[in-house]
Amino acid sequence: MDALPEPQAQPQGIDAEVTAVYLATLPSLERYTRSLTHDDELTADVCQEVFIKLLVAARAGQMPDSPSAWMHRVSHNLVVSAARRKSRTEISLEGLPEFDHTPSTEDAVLRRERERELEAALDRVRPFERQAMVLAAQGYRSDEIGDRLGRSALATRTLTCRARGRLRTELIAADAA
Repeated sequence: MDALPEPQAQPQGIDAEVTAVYLATLPSLERYTRSLTHDDELTADVCQEVFIKLLVAARAGQMPDSPSAWMHRVSHNLVVSAARRKSRTEISLEGLPEFDHTPSTEDAVLRRERERELEAALDRVRPFERQAMVLAAQGYRSDEIGDRLGRSALATRTLTCRARGRLRTELIAADAA
């Protein structure tokens, strides 16, 4: 004869307290989160993550003084973080090449010509300005670029901005010619 499954133990102690607080706040938390996301699935995910964060905090002895307000703030922060991740993902996807689209010969020639104009314009820019722009294009922050060039972060931002302006002027002049 098969053994009957054992009933699951009811949460006790701090887990029971956290569960009770969470369940009492859940309707309000769901309404608030749904008003921010307009997405039922994301709302459920955020609420579940809020519960886990509250449980972890309580088990660490850091139960908030006002759990309801704390849960709403955490929910807000999670929604903002999710929106940032989504935005970065969309920006990253826009930068990916479309492999199912082969550029026409004319487009390829125009792109190569534009690249040559850019290289020529970069050759006319002072070397330290070129280095600053290249590092910025590779994602380095102003303070990191400044360290390499022996400048402050503010001076580096100014240098980079002015160098980009000169480069833009050069490219516009090349387009006009």
